[in-house]
Amino acid sequence: MDSSTIIILAIILFILILLNNITVIVNHNDQQANCSQTAFGCCPDGVNSRVNFYGTNCPGYRPGPGYPLHPSKQIGGCAGTRYGCCADNSTSKVDSNGSNCLGAK
Repeated sequence: MDSSTIIILAIILFILILLNNITVIVNHNDQQANCSQTAFGCCPDGVNSRVNFYGTNCPGYRPGPGYPLHPSKQIGGCAGTRYGCCADNSTSKVDSNGSNCLGAK
């Protein structure tokens, strides 16, 4: 082998070693799930996902005339919901203050 072949092979080896040690940084923010990517979109607060077209689970939800005041009970009970149960242990809180609970201040 002549010296030019050895130099070319050394340069190729150096490039391969360099490429092997490069860390690729990928921005995963575009791939994170958020409420706008759910079937019914976001609640007005922009944080919670609506469970139906009307957003009956959204904080501050107020039904129109003829609709029940409280949304249907959650499967597994209110204890497994984001904000837990009201004092009656059967109604799910719609926010951390329990503003939908009877007797809420």
